[in-house]
Amino acid sequence: MMVKGFGFKALHKKQSEKGATLIEAALFTVLALGTIIGGIVFFQQASISAKTNEMVRTMASLQTQVRALFQTQATFGTTGINSLLIASNAAPSNILEDSDNDGTMDALVHGFGGSITVTGATRQFTIAMADVPVGVCTRIIPFDESGNGTIGSGIASVTDGTATDTDGITSGSAESFCTTNASSGEVSLTWTFDR
Repeated sequence: MMVKGFGFKALHKKQSEKGATLIEAALFTVLALGTIIGGIVFFQQASISAKTNEMVRTMASLQTQVRALFQTQATFGTTGINSLLIASNAAPSNILEDSDNDGTMDALVHGFGGSITVTGATRQFTIAMADVPVGVCTRIIPFDESGNGTIGSGIASVTDGTATDTDGITSGSAESFCTTNASSGEVSLTWTFDR
């Protein structure tokens, strides 16, 4: 007499359902790795986007603060303005750095680690940023003929190493401009602003 559910077929069926096959385990591993890698790539892109947005806000803030500090003067002078921005608490706190580790904030640094230098140029002023990733450059560099761009207004020119543009840079030509003098995927940029 055979008891239902305990025959050879039932035993064989239960053994085959016991665990995952090698193919199922491999598929699970591939899916898990794909999810992890996708999450890492998404996080990196989100981080770059956040730093780019921070850079745009920093540029807008620096322009506003420099214009406010010099609003009653005929010129911006011809010297560095960083120390004035730091001493007057006009520089955004997220870009301040203690470059010589003496406990005093004495330098300006953007979110990608490069230096920021603000300098008077008589009736104009410049903001120079070193070590800007090329991918970020292409997002922040465009401006139109009237001097309005992603990073603010009153843009007279932008210099990328030796190439200077005074007529505006479209989104389409930004990549070419940003890669002309790039080194190790980074570029140094200098914006000149009118009063």
